[in-house]
Amino acid sequence: MTQTFMDLGLTPELIAGLEAMGLEKPTALQTEIIPHILAGRDILAEAPSGSGRTTAYALPILQTLDVETSGAQVLVLVGGSDNAIRAGALFQKLNPHKELRVVSLYAGRSLAREAEQLDETAAIIIGTPPRIREHVNREALSLEHIQYVVIEDIDYLLSRRQQAVIEELFDMMPAGRQTTLFAAKVEETLQDFADEHLFEPVMVQREPVAITVPLINHRYQAIPSGDKEDALIRLLDGENISRALIFASLRPRVENIAFDLNTRGYNSAAIHMGMGPDEREAAVRRWQEGVLSFLVLTDAAGEELMLESPYVISYDVAPDIQTYVARSRLVEENGVHFSLVLGRHRALLNEIETHLGQRIRAVLSPTRASIVAQKAESYKKRIKAIVHREHLEPYMLLLNDLAREGIDWSEIAAAAVILSQKPQETERVFERQRPQQYDQRRYTPGGYRPSSPRPQPRERIYEDREVEEGYVRLVMDAGYDIGVRPKDIVGAIANEANVPGRAVGNIDIRDRFTYIEVQEEYVDRILQRVPSTRLRGRTVTFRKV
Repeated sequence: MTQTFMDLGLTPELIAGLEAMGLEKPTALQTEIIPHILAGRDILAEAPSGSGRTTAYALPILQTLDVETSGAQVLVLVGGSDNAIRAGALFQKLNPHKELRVVSLYAGRSLAREAEQLDETAAIIIGTPPRIREHVNREALSLEHIQYVVIEDIDYLLSRRQQAVIEELFDMMPAGRQTTLFAAKVEETLQDFADEHLFEPVMVQREPVAITVPLINHRYQAIPSGDKEDALIRLLDGENISRALIFASLRPRVENIAFDLNTRGYNSAAIHMGMGPDEREAAVRRWQEGVLSFLVLTDAAGEELMLESPYVISYDVAPDIQTYVARSRLVEENGVHFSLVLGRHRALLNEIETHLGQRIRAVLSPTRASIVAQKAESYKKRIKAIVHREHLEPYMLLLNDLAREGIDWSEIAAAAVILSQKPQETERVFERQRPQQYDQRRYTPGGYRPSSPRPQPRERIYEDREVEEGYVRLVMDAGYDIGVRPKDIVGAIANEANVPGRAVGNIDIRDRFTYIEVQEEYVDRILQRVPSTRLRGRTVTFRKV
């Protein structure tokens, strides 16, 4: 039986924070680590990046943190600035003690400005060992009240000759502190380090498990940081994938991927446990009937499905082998399980390969030219099929009329191709039902609605429309002039104000401003936390209409 976060002994406050983030079930690592930290034990754990390790230590630490104690209580040592930013952001989202602050320290920022943040309310300190030592030496930071120490990628830090710095920091902390070390692999030298600095540590190793892997193909594509959305589209086009199940780790991410796919013309729906059973079943039924080509889902939602798909795509690489196999069981025999893998998650993929007993073959990202050529070839095949199958006489009469007006046949054909690819810009010549098109400017919480044509600047169609019950209209001082997209707006609000993506309703983008409807309960939080932000290289502001 799958364990829930509540089964692990976490408080309702933390459960609510996980719910707001859209995290639906614990990974195998979190299931094992959380009870040990709650019990006060030192830990040495094998946990590569992507296994859910930050959540695994952040939750129990936040639950047992003493809100009455001033100054730094938690020290998290990481290998680089990216890790410090990620860990700090996660602590911020989960932290129920708003009076206790999270501070991230790393190279490339002003030491003086960082020092200003290290006051008595700075309880959770995250940073690289040299940066932490720098602040300690300047007496901007004291470690005398540290109760919890976590070191991510301890094997990497030791290989970078930072053991002396770490031990220097250990000497400044209380002897009774609780320490947790994470490494991609526990080697003998690391075991010796743990024996010296940890008290009777619990060993958490990623032991081989007995698994039955379906007879499918396994592939991965290496993705540059920050390029996942476009990489997914290139994968779909480059591999000619017309039907797939796509897995992501968080509810907001699932919703944003489905939204992005729909705006690009890929009929999709999101499925997660925040939706009602009827709503989930309706999406699955539409997928089975062929109305939808793609389902984007969380692992918890995927556990309930009895489906088979020619392709499964791990947008977020599976955090452990059990999750990887659970996703793979939904692939048809001889189908393909693709994983999109960021560089920092390569160790996680190596571990999956070890359990599978085979190498997962890399697939190169297709070039734009190859995708265009492939689409052109596909388009030619579709035209030939129509020529042999359809009743074309009414259309031929129209085209003959154009030819008699002196227009060259090749020009007529080229114009017809353009018309077929831009149906939203054409007049309806024949009384044929046009398939529904999705317009990225009209996203609603209940799904994707066809939009009206873009109004002229002097029209006030949207302003006069009644706001849906339970929603409030905001205005942002930017629009088409900066090339903003609905997913940019949803992402900025969801990430910076820590609200679920579904809280954002109708979005209407104009030339120089944008109307956004958001659920009433989140309006004050959005205006307080995101009065302004940067989108498309420009600072934009939000206010009530």
